[in-house]
Amino acid sequence: MSAKVRMISRYLLVSCGLALVSLVHASSLPADGGDPGKAYKACVDAVAKPDKAAMVALCFAKDDPWIKKANLGYFTNETFQVAVRIEWPALRLIDVKITGGQLTGDDAEISVQGTMLLQREEPTGDIVEVDRYPAKGTVKLQRKDGVWRYAGTEKLER
Repeated sequence: MSAKVRMISRYLLVSCGLALVSLVHASSLPADGGDPGKAYKACVDAVAKPDKAAMVALCFAKDDPWIKKANLGYFTNETFQVAVRIEWPALRLIDVKITGGQLTGDDAEISVQGTMLLQREEPTGDIVEVDRYPAKGTVKLQRKDGVWRYAGTEKLER
């Protein structure tokens, strides 16, 4: 067998092996998103309430860099809600429905749909709604120290 044929054979074995490993480790989540779905729902419920302490506890990992540099004492519940929604689009959703997802180790991607709510804080301190529209897509969560938290990346479309 020539060197070129051996190299191609090894490449195919490695490629097939990697594809098989990735298929073996991914599993479907139930329609409600399982534990990652429950964690995401608790997070968006805390944002919708708004409850600053619950948002910090339910949406962010303990070592989250944004939380570490945020001056939490500066924010009211309402202004923190606006800041969180501006920073992370998937936390703007209200009336959230989870329709399933995929789990790969400590990473989950859940399928969601709901209403996207855009707000801003006016110079007067008033919080105003800018837009509202239906959205659907995927949200990523990550398990850290046994706890699921929003991972900060998603694909949401109108």
